[in-house]
Amino acid sequence: MIVGIATTVLFRVVKPLIGISSWRELVPEEGIDVPALVSHASYARAVEKAGGLAIVLPELQPDDVDGLLDHIHGVVLVGGPDVGPANYDAAVDPRTQAATAGRDAFDIALAKRCAERNRPLLAICRGVQVLNVALGGTLHQHLDDHMVRDQWNETVHRVKVEPDSTLAAIVGTTDLEVNSLHHQAIADLGEGVRAVAYADDGTTEAIEVDGAPRVLGVQWHAELLRHRPEQLALFANLVGDS
Repeated sequence: MIVGIATTVLFRVVKPLIGISSWRELVPEEGIDVPALVSHASYARAVEKAGGLAIVLPELQPDDVDGLLDHIHGVVLVGGPDVGPANYDAAVDPRTQAATAGRDAFDIALAKRCAERNRPLLAICRGVQVLNVALGGTLHQHLDDHMVRDQWNETVHRVKVEPDSTLAAIVGTTDLEVNSLHHQAIADLGEGVRAVAYADDGTTEAIEVDGAPRVLGVQWHAELLRHRPEQLALFANLVGDS
């Protein structure tokens, strides 16, 4: 007689597990377009440099977001194509290049549930726009001179940070040098959303959410500036928040 012995293997994650959002895209592979999940490596590198363990989150159905959040420490909501204007009841500007409806639905649900549950969230570029829309806000669909691709990891302009904000406490200053890789930006703020940093032209550059101090959104690409201590501090805060 063979006796089966059940063995339980316990997997213990020592480092905080940080989920990085992704999107579905056809990627060329040996002459064939293969469906893939895509997320730029710079986000994972910033998380890892800050002491976290990065994992890429697949584009899930909104109903699965709560189950996902039960198993990870925090989220980086990444940049990418524009949020579909239908999500904030606006007509489509011809300069808008919207993401797929599936990506919008997942990202919006992820941002909304992080805010409602006060789960650590760092929303970057498109991510900060998603966060604002998820909470009922709107967007400017085009701004001239804010997309500066050739200085992706350099200073393009400065932002002024509200001195009493969580952001100021994290980065240790009220005057930040940032890059600029966006052509849309926050217009009307969502419910409970506070603007806490501004460009010289008045563009909202960072937001926080009332009742959710672990949630932060920035318009610039901090992951591409991770060589600067004040920018890496955004990821260190995400990783270390408990």
